[in-house]
Amino acid sequence: MDTTNLQLSPEQRQALQAHPGEPLHIQDEKTRKVYVLVEQGAIPELEEEYIRQGLEMARDQIARGEVSETSIVEVIDKAQRLQTTKS
Repeated sequence: MDTTNLQLSPEQRQALQAHPGEPLHIQDEKTRKVYVLVEQGAIPELEEEYIRQGLEMARDQIARGEVSETSIVEVIDKAQRLQTTKS
């Protein structure tokens, strides 16, 4: 299937217009998977904003004393195990 000619539904277009510049989350009712629709060229900006928000959240947690002795290797291992169980 050629995906370059897919068209937006009226509902998708309306949602995009209501929140310009933001990603649109679309859930497939059959698989329950969520897909993200973004304007072409916007991904680097979204990634930068995601990282900025994550760093801000981390600074706030540190300021509140919410720290952990968990190593980065342990965090990565846990994330990989979670990803494996989801697949």
